Amino acid sequence: MRILICAAEQEELDSATQALRLYESKLAGKIQVDFLLTGIGTTSACYRIAKKLVEAESEGNRYSLAIDIGIAGSYDLEKFPIGSVALIEKEFFGDLGFMTAYGFQSLFDAKTLDANLFPFKDGALEMLPLPDFFNDIASNFKRATGVTVQTITGNGKTIAMLKDKYSAHIESMEGAAFFYVCLNENVKFMEFRSVSNRVGEEDTSKWESTKALEALIDALKLFFSRLA
Repeated sequence: MRILICAAEQEELDSATQALRLYESKLAGKIQVDFLLTGIGTTSACYRIAKKLVEAESEGNRYSLAIDIGIAGSYDLEKFPIGSVALIEKEFFGDLGFMTAYGFQSLFDAKTLDANLFPFKDGALEMLPLPDFFNDIASNFKRATGVTVQTITGNGKTIAMLKDKYSAHIESMEGAAFFYVCLNENVKFMEFRSVSNRVGEEDTSKWESTKALEALIDALKLFFSRLA
């Protein structure tokens, strides 16, 4: 079995390597784990993830599972408080469309793009069904809907719009790109996001990144322990 773990920033990827280190000897010979630094944003993530998956396919050693990890903002601190970890089951591109005099319109709202054109379903990107084994691991995490934007949201009206329009819980800058590539390449996938801040907190010094990274490590320890 071969697993790919992706993250936008090195400290997030380090969380995965730290968790793996505890179970590496037990997984040796059974599971190959590769790591990929995608860079921040959808453009970099799309390119690097697609390149990695296609290379594995061409080598005849395709990935059984791809995992995207990272810290993120929460739209709903009651359901997903600081330090909690969400398994994202649905993603939206939250800023792909038109900014009109009447507000934001997605490409699907404007009928520029068919909302059910593969890999979209009603304008969303949805996680593929997992094999029973991985599904058992996934059952340990609360599921969430993510929205992916290229500008961290700080405006109150925009926050309300994204939360209401997409019933969003979690905001990131790469999640939908990860879903898009995996769906197109037909690779099973999971996205874990740990909450470091509420969406709209512009002062990054107030983000609890350390707490979020520690939660991410714990989530990955659980994941690897079930594989060992």
